[in-house]
Parts: sequence; C-alpha cells; structure tokens
Amino acid sequence: MPLLQELDSQDVIVSPLTSKRRPQIAFHTRRYSPVQSIPIELLSEIFIFASHSPDGIQGAISQPITISHVCNHWRQVSLSTPSLWTTIFLALPLSKNQLTRTITWIFRSRNRPLHIHMDFRDPSWNWDEASHSFGWKAMENIMRLILPQAPHWHCIELLTDTWAPIFTFLSYTARVKSAPLLQNIRLARCNEYFAAKGEPFRPANLALPVAWFGGGAGLCDLRQLSLSGVHIDWINSGLRGLKELELKYHAQQVMPTLPEFMTIMDANPGLERLVILGWGPKLDPGSQTVLQTIQLPQLREFEFGFVDVDYAVDLLSMFYVPNLRVLSIEDVASDIRPSQSQDCSRLFDYISFVNETDSPRIPLSSLLSLSLRGIRAGNASICQFLGHLCSIESLSVIGVDAVPLRALCSTLHACPTLSTLTLKDVDGAAVALAFPANSFPPGLRIVIDTCTDRDDFGDM
Repeated sequence: MPLLQELDSQDVIVSPLTSKRRPQIAFHTRRYSPVQSIPIELLSEIFIFASHSPDGIQGAISQPITISHVCNHWRQVSLSTPSLWTTIFLALPLSKNQLTRTITWIFRSRNRPLHIHMDFRDPSWNWDEASHSFGWKAMENIMRLILPQAPHWHCIELLTDTWAPIFTFLSYTARVKSAPLLQNIRLARCNEYFAAKGEPFRPANLALPVAWFGGGAGLCDLRQLSLSGVHIDWINSGLRGLKELELKYHAQQVMPTLPEFMTIMDANPGLERLVILGWGPKLDPGSQTVLQTIQLPQLREFEFGFVDVDYAVDLLSMFYVPNLRVLSIEDVASDIRPSQSQDCSRLFDYISFVNETDSPRIPLSSLLSLSLRGIRAGNASICQFLGHLCSIESLSVIGVDAVPLRALCSTLHACPTLSTLTLKDVDGAAVALAFPANSFPPGLRIVIDTCTDRDDFGDM
C-alpha cells in the first residue's frame, strides 16, 4: 500500500508537468511534420477533395474511412467535417453493416445535403417480382431509415430489377411535403423490354400512377430527372424548372397523354438536355399533332430513340429546337428485338425535308455531334440526311449494317469540319467494303470498335 500511495503522489506531480509540456511537444511535432502544420480548415477541404476520387461512389465511401484511421489528429478533423460523410450507398447483398454505416453517416453529416445511391439489382438479372431477393418489405425498411432525412436530400438514385421497390419508394415519398434541397432524381426499373410495341405494364394491379412528393408540391428546386421504366402521376408531377429530363423504356400505356406532356414541356422551357427512348406521350391517331409545337429554345442535347417509325415522325414533328448542337437517333426496337428490324427511311426523309425550310425545327446544319444507333435506312435517305451536316465535328455510328456505312463513306467529304468518326459494334467486313483504302478525308481521326458491351443503366 505505501508503494501505491507513493505512485499516486508522483502522479500528482507529473500530470501537471505533462499537461504543461504537451503544447511544446505538439509544436516540435509540427516542425518536423509539415502535414501537422496545415490549418484545420485547409486540411478539411483536402479531405473533401480526396473523397471525390475517380472511384466514384465507392471512393466516396472508402476514402473518409481511410482518412479517419490515419492518426488521432486526422480522425478529429474528419469527424468535424460533415461534408465528408454525405454520400450514402446501399446495394445487394444488403447487410447489417450497410445499415449501421448509413445511420453513422447520417449522424456525422449533421444535416448537410445528402447524396443517396441505392442499387438493388440482382447480379443474375432476376426480373421476377415474386422470387426477387429484394422486395417491398426490404425497401420499406430502407425508406423508414432515409425518409426522415428528406429535407436534406440533394441527390436520390434508385436502381432495381422489379417494380415493388420502386412503388414503395413512390408511395413513401408521397408523404414528403417539402424536399427543398433535392436537385437530382434517378429512378430505374432496369428492364427495357417493357418498351416493346404492344407490351403491357406489369404488374397490372400496380399500374396506377403515384403522386410523389405531396403531389409534386414538395419539389421546388429539382433540376435533373431520369425516369427509366418508372412512371409517376404526370398531372401532379411537380416537374418545373428542369435542366435535364430523361424518359426511357416505359410501357406505352403508362406514358402521359399529349396534353399532360405539353403541360410538362411548357413548365420546363429552360431544358438543356432531353432524352426520350422508347415512347413519349400517347398520341391519338385521329388527332392532328402537326398543330402542336413544343418549343425548347435552350435545348442543346437531344437523345431520341423510337420503337415505331411512324410514331417517331409524328412526335418529332412537334419539336422546335433551334439551338440544338448534339443529336442522337436510335432504333430502340432493334435493340429490344433484333430479329424485328424496321426501315427508318421515312424518319430521315422527314428530318431532311424540314431542313430545306428557312427555319428548320431540327437544324442539322448547326449540329456539332451526331450519333446513329441501330439504324437501317435506304442509301438515298441517309445520304440526303448526312448532306446537311455542314458543321459536324463528331460522328458516331453504332450497330448499323452495310447500307448506312456505304452512305456514310460517300458523304464524308461533304463534312469539312468532321474531326472524329467512331464506328462501334459494326461488322469488320462491312467496314472494309464500305471504306476502301484512302477513302477517308485527310486529318480525320477514326475509332473502330467491332464489339460492344452496352449498359443503358450505367455502372456503380
């Protein structure tokens, strides 16, 4: 016991001395460690920059963990940097660790704008509603976790194979009266086959649309929206002030009526990028769509994919996009059902015809970039169309047969500004026949890729 008492008395003497020397120790440590001398505010910004790595979402998750485990000083700085913990990522197989991490990240983010990414796609491409490993109950647990943070949502991404999780998400967000920070939504039911002509929406009992975000009133600052195979209550969508809009791979029956679509377009005159793959609005065969005009004066990029050529002409005839610079045209039907190819000549003839006017609705002469995908059309139609591309700089031809390739070869010299030609997913023999030796204009950069692995829904 005397020995313990002596140690206690020594500790009383040593502790104040240690506390007194601690600033001196820290000072000398900073002298020999330049990193320690970096101001906390600057170190915090460095950590945030490091978390936005080329690894994308995975980097945004792993980098903060790595940084916070380097040393005690870095851990204190990282934990006091809320913006370092604003990216939430959930994916299959869903684990308890992911849910715990999500709760921790939400706490550490301290009400900063949240970027929430959810990828519940089955690696084996299971599209069956009944047997899929991620159903509505699992999605309900996720929504209960993230819904209280709706006022802090900045970006929401949800990728699924089936409709049940999407329907659960839409139903829960219907309760959200205000999402003032939400600027980007991407919802994808990753099954493009629903866009096939005559294909009904399934499950049929869940086809009725949901009025998300309090009937759209909760969306006051949305700027980017991508709906792939996902429909909403178009009348109460709250879509206004958008800069980018994507409507992809929907069953035709769940698309908006023409008046509903016109209302949405009128509410978004500042659109800069528009993607329609599959079906746009439902067009009444007896109506005169030519009398309707969709004016998008700020649209610079238009990606247009169609299932039916006649429908494509009727829909395209309504658009007036005088400042378009990037155009992509795709035969979606050829990708969904390759055996059912269709002649797209009428579409190209129409676009060429309107470019003969003084004020073309889709000005080919101003295009800087053009992409043609899965197109089959007559040689004369393609040649006439390409002949209007007097300002084109980049041209991509993807998954086409020999006829468009031959037409392309015969018109290359009529495109003096063309600097890059990309040929992708094309037959090598067809390329050799279409482009004889020395047939390319001098200075043209050519990229040839004879095979492709397409993923319309991106990778995580």
